[in-house]
Formats: sequence, structure tokens, C-alpha cells
Amino acid sequence: MESIKNSYRYLIAIIAVAGLAIMTYLTYIHYANVKSFCDLSAEVSCDVVTTSIYSEVFGIPVSVLGLLYFAAVLVISLVKRSLPIFQSLFFLTVFVLIPSLYLTLTEILFIKSFCILCETSKALMLAILVILFMAVRNSTKDIGRLVIPVVIAGLVVSGVLFFAQTGTVVKKDYSDLVEQINKAGWVYYKSYTCSNCRRQEKLLGEAYNKLNSVECHPDGPNGNPELCLKNNITKTPTWILERDGAEVRRVEGLQTIEALTEMAGFKE
Repeated sequence: MESIKNSYRYLIAIIAVAGLAIMTYLTYIHYANVKSFCDLSAEVSCDVVTTSIYSEVFGIPVSVLGLLYFAAVLVISLVKRSLPIFQSLFFLTVFVLIPSLYLTLTEILFIKSFCILCETSKALMLAILVILFMAVRNSTKDIGRLVIPVVIAGLVVSGVLFFAQTGTVVKKDYSDLVEQINKAGWVYYKSYTCSNCRRQEKLLGEAYNKLNSVECHPDGPNGNPELCLKNNITKTPTWILERDGAEVRRVEGLQTIEALTEMAGFKE
């Protein structure tokens, strides 16, 4: 086969455009801290998944990596026609799909929430893989044998991702700092879908759960959106210093340990 059939190429391109659209939207909600249309419940929420610790790899959102993949597929399918290029794209898709399925596993086992758009993007990847297989199978000898090392490589990468995503463990106990923050009168306004709230939790570790906090999302644990509206909370996290029921100071956004120490007037 001198070139890939146009029908295969154009179908792959259409699927890649759909994948690009999904990944662009997921990247947007990851950074914008806004509610997505697929935030249906605690168990079915793109917001929960895209703000979890499993939504980034070395600080890079997984959705950005997905953008790069679908962009590469789109360009190659429209520009390149040679069989070797499409064979390489087939093995690349196999390789990328393995870590993607690992991320699905994290939704089931750890996040306990299902991202409709995330899983749709993986279905699109699978569709691309099937089309590529149909395009190259007759011209690729021992395709099954060649796939095995690619799958193994994908599994290795999945293991690296797991340790990279869960390896940031707070070794220090910040319970004394959190206790001082509470005593000083700070109230922490958060949302279970807030990416910076997740990062704040990673910084403080288990002590995070001891903060005098208010959940602003109506579907979050012990949600109290009415209080958040009353106090004009427009973004999370927000820290409000309250004395005798009156607001003294307001700080918005993710705070470093040093900033929290200064806010609390804490001395070790």
C-alpha cells in the first residue's frame, strides 16, 4: 500500500478534532476554577476529576497532554500519507492509551468520581486505534508481537505516573499551625471541585481536615453555599479573618506555608 486510504485519514481527522475540543474544554475548567456542564454529582463530575491530584503529571494537566496527542493525530492524518508514519501513529496510540486507562482506574479506585468527557476522549482514542489497525494490519507483519513491548512500556509509564502523582507526601505535621490559624479567627472557604483547594490540602496534609472551614459547593460534604453567598465568596479558596462576627481581613487563593504562618502569627 503506497498510501493510506483517504476515507481512513479523514475519519481519523474528524475524531481528532472532537478529541481536541474535549481536551481544550477540560484544560479550561482545570485552570479557570469554574463549574463545568458535566458536574452532575459527587460521583459524576468532570470538575472533581480534573482538580484531583491525578489530573496533573509533574505539574502539567493531563488534558494538555491529551491536546498534544490529538493535535499530532490531526496533523499527521491530514499531512502525512505514508504507511510507516501511520504504523508509528498506531503504536503511539497503543502506548498513550495504556496510561489513559490507568487514569480511568484512578477514577474508580481513588477519586470515586466519573468524568464523562475524560472517558469520552478515551473512547475516541480507541476509535482511532481501531481505524489505524484496519489501515495497517495487512501491511504490517507480526503486528501482535510488535505491540507487546509498546504495551509493556505503557504499563511502566503508568507506574511512574502513579508514584509521581501520589509521591508528594507531607512529612511534617502542621496540626499546630492549623490550630493557631483557627485560634486567630481565620475561616477557610473551599469547594470540593476547586483545584487550588486540592493543592492547599496537599501542602497541609492531614492537618488540612482540622481547618475551621466552610464548603461552598452545594454538592460538597456539608455544603453551605448560603453562607458563602452571604460572605460574598467569589472564588475558592478564600480565607477570612473574623472577629466578633465581623470581617477583619480577606485573603484569596492558594497560600504557602510561609504565608499561613504569617497570617496566623505562628512561631514554631
